[in-house]
Amino acid sequence: MELDTTTIDSKIHIESIMLIFSFLFLVAATSAVLLKRLKFPYTIGLVVIGIIISIVSKSKFSFIPLDNVALSYELIMYILLPILVFEASLNIKIHELFKDIIPVLLLAIVGVAISTLIVGYITHKFGIFSYAGAMLFGALISATDPVAVIALFKESNAPKRIALLMDSESLLNDATAIVSFNIVLSIILTSAKFDFNTLSDAVTEFFRVFFGGIAIGCLLGGCAIILLRISRGMPYVQIAYTTVLAFSSFIIADIFFKTSGIMAVITSGLLVSNYSKRSMVDFITFRNLDPYWEFMAFTANSFIFLLLGIQEDYLFSNYDNTLSLYPIFSIAIFAVLLARFITIYSILPISNKVPQNEIIDKDTKKIMFWGGLRGVVPVALMLSIPPDVPERKLIMETTLAVILFSLLIQGTTIGWLMNKLGITKNN
Repeated sequence: MELDTTTIDSKIHIESIMLIFSFLFLVAATSAVLLKRLKFPYTIGLVVIGIIISIVSKSKFSFIPLDNVALSYELIMYILLPILVFEASLNIKIHELFKDIIPVLLLAIVGVAISTLIVGYITHKFGIFSYAGAMLFGALISATDPVAVIALFKESNAPKRIALLMDSESLLNDATAIVSFNIVLSIILTSAKFDFNTLSDAVTEFFRVFFGGIAIGCLLGGCAIILLRISRGMPYVQIAYTTVLAFSSFIIADIFFKTSGIMAVITSGLLVSNYSKRSMVDFITFRNLDPYWEFMAFTANSFIFLLLGIQEDYLFSNYDNTLSLYPIFSIAIFAVLLARFITIYSILPISNKVPQNEIIDKDTKKIMFWGGLRGVVPVALMLSIPPDVPERKLIMETTLAVILFSLLIQGTTIGWLMNKLGITKNN
């Protein structure tokens, strides 16, 4: 949702934006009630509702001025994503994460690399993209999306360990995918020759960005803990500090140090959640911190999935074109699913052989395979592709098609699969 600063009557413009904001929030809140009664996943339902709203808004009888309402890279990365990542990190216990750190890191780093290569190879082999375009698409679509995964597994009442594995993997591998995507895009834009030196530089850059984000998160999280101790007994001030930390850690890491904003937010959130409890012993803080961040996450999720549905209407606005691309979309969806299958069933058996590592059973593998949803982060990455990249339009269309399949097919059947396998929260 962009604000036109050249508008003379800015008051009217701001009023219009706030009216649209209120309308979408009303739709989201009302949908939450209806979808709960229908026992339909809230976030998935919002995507469908967003598509319907977009179609209706384009009719001649519409009173909904949604022409300038859409997801943008900046809106996703600097406003909505920090809220969701920080809220998720507050609910992760470090000692529980370390129990499964080996499979999580293997999936988040090695798994994304494997998936990128498989998706890139298949889409190039079938003539969908050039080699460069295929690798770019592979990088942006290979990570499971934290926004979609965390929201869905909360709604599905998934067992604690499965939820932890999926949440942690999706948070970390999104950071990996963003770094990989930016490296591939940089190679394309600079027309660099892909050789051993380029690969070596890319690996070096990956570790700098990934672990640099962790370092910044540690620094800012440490500063936040000091502020929380100073403000002991002032619960709303402490909550305000956590809000500042969520946004500033992402932006400082990403903009000023060119490192991973997601890793900075995850690290700072983990520090605050796990090492500042003694700083926030006030009962009012404990009573209000979780509900505050749950509301923030509900708000961010609501707008992300409604706007994602509105964005998906891009596929339906030119039905004939979309229909002609059906074979391409089918191959891309197959490639993404195959890559996820190979990743899960090649990496997890390795992690199971590590001494003292808790075994991940076959049913959990099935859930992790089918529950690897794609969501809003690939949308942000595709929107960041410069207009002069030749295959930008096809990459955008294919990305939206994969996301739509992921949310509407995988997202609506993951609960059924857990019931079929007899997996309950008590397991």
